[in-house]
Amino acid sequence: MSARLDDYFTARDRGALKKRGITSVADLFRFFPRRFLIPGEKTPLGGLPLGETAILQAEVISVDTRRMQKRRGTITDVVVHDGRQSMKIAFFNQRWLDNKLVPGLTVVFAGKVEEYRGQLTLNSPTWLNRDEHDEKWTPEDLNSPFPVYPRVKGIAQTRLWKAVKVLLDVADPEEFEDPIPATMREHLDLPDLRTALNDMHRPRSAEATNRAKQRWKWEEALALQTELVSRKADYAQLEATPLLKVGDRCERFDRDLPFALTPSQVTVGEEIAHDLGQNTAMHRLLHGDVGSGKTVVALRAMLKAVDSDSQAAMLAPTEVLASQHFDSIERLLGDQMALSPLLSGDDQVRVALLTGSMPARERKQLALDLATGQIDIVVGTHALMSDSTMFDELGLIVVDEQHRFGVEQREALRAKAGTRVPHTLVMSATPIPRTVAMTVFADLDVSTLKEMPAGGKDITTHTVSLADHPQWLGRVHELLAQTADRGEGGFVVAPRIESSDVEDPETEKVEHRIGVEELKEKMENAEELSSLTIGLLHGKMPTAEKDRIMKDFVTGAIDALVATTVIEVGVDVPRATMMIIHEAERFGIAQLHQLRGRVGRDGRPASCFLISNRPETDESFDRLRAVAGTLDGFELAEYDLDNRGEGDVLGASQWGGSSLHHLAILRDAAIVEAAREYAEKIIAVDPGLRSLPALRRFINRVLPAESAHFIEAS
Repeated sequence: MSARLDDYFTARDRGALKKRGITSVADLFRFFPRRFLIPGEKTPLGGLPLGETAILQAEVISVDTRRMQKRRGTITDVVVHDGRQSMKIAFFNQRWLDNKLVPGLTVVFAGKVEEYRGQLTLNSPTWLNRDEHDEKWTPEDLNSPFPVYPRVKGIAQTRLWKAVKVLLDVADPEEFEDPIPATMREHLDLPDLRTALNDMHRPRSAEATNRAKQRWKWEEALALQTELVSRKADYAQLEATPLLKVGDRCERFDRDLPFALTPSQVTVGEEIAHDLGQNTAMHRLLHGDVGSGKTVVALRAMLKAVDSDSQAAMLAPTEVLASQHFDSIERLLGDQMALSPLLSGDDQVRVALLTGSMPARERKQLALDLATGQIDIVVGTHALMSDSTMFDELGLIVVDEQHRFGVEQREALRAKAGTRVPHTLVMSATPIPRTVAMTVFADLDVSTLKEMPAGGKDITTHTVSLADHPQWLGRVHELLAQTADRGEGGFVVAPRIESSDVEDPETEKVEHRIGVEELKEKMENAEELSSLTIGLLHGKMPTAEKDRIMKDFVTGAIDALVATTVIEVGVDVPRATMMIIHEAERFGIAQLHQLRGRVGRDGRPASCFLISNRPETDESFDRLRAVAGTLDGFELAEYDLDNRGEGDVLGASQWGGSSLHHLAILRDAAIVEAAREYAEKIIAVDPGLRSLPALRRFINRVLPAESAHFIEAS
């Protein structure tokens, strides 16, 4: 019978573990300690090393809880004795210890040894052997590095540790099947999976643990690169129709452009034109800073498809963004765009918008026009992938904000081209550092828009700590009112629709997090904003209502728009010159930069306020100051990559749900590039990984297909 979590944890415990992402023995094995206590030799209480972390074992003599006099809270004084000497250890705001720590109980405490009023004590003490069935520790326990795990509510550190240690001994052999081939491990001197897990959970030494940590980096790098190499090999087999013709539509569009293309736009256009002319499908990523002109580049590519007697489809993640793209294309084409298939001229482009909220009759007619070739370019949302949507000759797919779409969704659209595969251009409004482009997007050809069009943005960004300066919110509101008086608009963004009270799993502190609905109500009650018309926009609103709200904001009927990140990308409101972002620390750097890019789009001076409830000394303010310090998205992308924790580099907020935790793309670039060489050799011999099932399972574990957009951006 296989070992299961049910055998070692109650239903309540398993619920707490699930909140930490642990639902299996394999998950528990990879729930690694966040740090280790290195006690050294067992030392009498009187000889503990001052200033160092120590683990001590002693008997409880007395426990006394009292209220603090100068501030709220309690102090629990615990006096322990090791047979020779006593020590008083203070626990703050842990009154529950009165019922758990009783005289005569043998305890194991850990903490930093400090001196207080001439006596040694422990600072920030931790009670390690809280399990009543585990009062005694062996000399081996006391003299080995002790793992300190991220907190799991209701489960003592010792009980968690004991369960892991037992499972390491009794788990089924398949739990230890190694994703890294033996020859690769031997060449790199990496421990096997079982050894590495043991060295994380019951380490023999700090050196062994560090060696195991290096192994996790290689493991993830191999998974990432094997998937990339496999997909690139698949792409090479896909045949496409060459789009070679340069016709009237392309030439007229370039001739009528009211501005000159940047050097990057010209270069990227040539790269795309070359790819479109091949009989193998293009898989190219186009990225650049906010406002660098990606839409113009994409439209020129779509016109090339139209001139080559093919259709083009532009896929956007939301109806708001799809509508914005349609409006931008209409503005760029001018009278070259046909109002309907029936009224089109020979050199006109028939463009349509398809969304899920369209009336059924309109959608039916549009589907018929698409299937019979009466529409050249269609801009749409997920509705493009419905069974009822068919194309006559689909030659090019443009995917905007590619990270919002999964593999199956893109495949569904690609399959509508019939026997030949359409060329694919995916766009990202987030600048991608060169190191990432060379590794994470190595299965794609990458084009970069490096320059900004003439007349760049003039946006001043400010950080605001309401913890340190609560009165500053009123001043921000006054500036918003002045913005409205000038006939300009302001966005006010919060990270969620509804407010909530959230408990921090580490500190158990409950924090109120405001939503846009509550924020709008507070703003309407603010004296400084009494003369403003305030609107609300979020993703759960009916499409017709969202369209109406956006139209009112564009025309000036609404002065300030309170919204979620539904306005993050693509929304173009020229009159918007002020951006206020609440709980700014909860957004990633790329998101903050994107949101800021929604203002000052017509060249007028604009301002952005990054508001946080945290003090300026909080480490999150370093990120906010970085955003405030530059408008260069590439510079921010490099900063973000260099400063985030290893587990966040490919984390959900930026890349969509991968489970890579150890690999830092920038710092570990050498590992990632070397892993590619191993991956290429593996795929060359065994494309289906039939001889390496453990590697295939690990790839599926850390790079789930439904969210692995960054490795299947096409």
